[in-house]
Amino acid sequence: MKLRSTSSATTLAPLRGLAAVGPLGHGLVGAEGELEKLDAQVLFRLLSAMATGGNDKTGTYRLQQWNVEQAFKHLNASPVLTRDQKAGLEFAYLEMLARRDNRADSYGIPNLERYIEAHPEVFVQAVAWAYKRKDGGTDPVEFQVPEGKVKNMAERGYKLVEAIERIPGHNDLDELETDRLAKWIATVRQGAAELSRADIADICIGKLMSHAPVGTDGVWPCEPVRQVIEDIQSDRMMEGAHTGVYNSRGVHWGGEGGDQERESAEKYRKWGEALQFSHPFVSSKLLMELARTYECEASREDTEAGIRRRLR
Repeated sequence: MKLRSTSSATTLAPLRGLAAVGPLGHGLVGAEGELEKLDAQVLFRLLSAMATGGNDKTGTYRLQQWNVEQAFKHLNASPVLTRDQKAGLEFAYLEMLARRDNRADSYGIPNLERYIEAHPEVFVQAVAWAYKRKDGGTDPVEFQVPEGKVKNMAERGYKLVEAIERIPGHNDLDELETDRLAKWIATVRQGAAELSRADIADICIGKLMSHAPVGTDGVWPCEPVRQVIEDIQSDRMMEGAHTGVYNSRGVHWGGEGGDQERESAEKYRKWGEALQFSHPFVSSKLLMELARTYECEASREDTEAGIRRRLR
């Protein structure tokens, strides 16, 4: 699976939204509830053919996200397909698989995430697709996109960067290691800097780091992530992490006023205090900033709740 070549990227072109398909799509929709009975290689060829399009009348059948996720869960459980094959197909269906909607049973893009974990240059490629050079220069030939495909590839690059949630740097036991994470980030930053996209790459890395789990000590972010971003000390990376956390807040529960925001502010403040001596950059630039953001949100919610009460 090589994403650098625009020709191979075209081969992996994803369906747009709920893609219209012909008889091939009918086969998948008709197999609803019986996908586990399909041979994995047959299903793989079916989905691959649908992703590259066909000559049948468009609009005849439309894939639902649930159908696609069920198909990918079946493929993911099969040992006959390689991880690269699964990753390439997940890339083709990125628009549908990336819509996780905070569901616990959502499939996501697990093989593509692991592929990018092993190949950080793909992350650089996605950033290069999605964002323009800061210096206004011209990219090397291998990174250039045909003029008619620039917008499409930019959208796909952006969606790919935004869809990744797995923190890179795991070993064969699936344990996150500080050195592995540091090496992955260093590779991405170097590649992005060579393409005049250093700042935006740091923001994208920061957003990815916002998905870090809580550490073994009960403090967020986990030990490897907090150590690496402390060592790097990039304001842009902290900006991205702040944005990632804030955008993942989810739906506001029914309480009136800023109680929920105050709880969040208190949580991040306690974590910031816990790291203020061991990781002062992470504490001040990320955790305490998040605490202040949520405190401001709480005040705003209190004000709006007061106005609503006066208008009743």
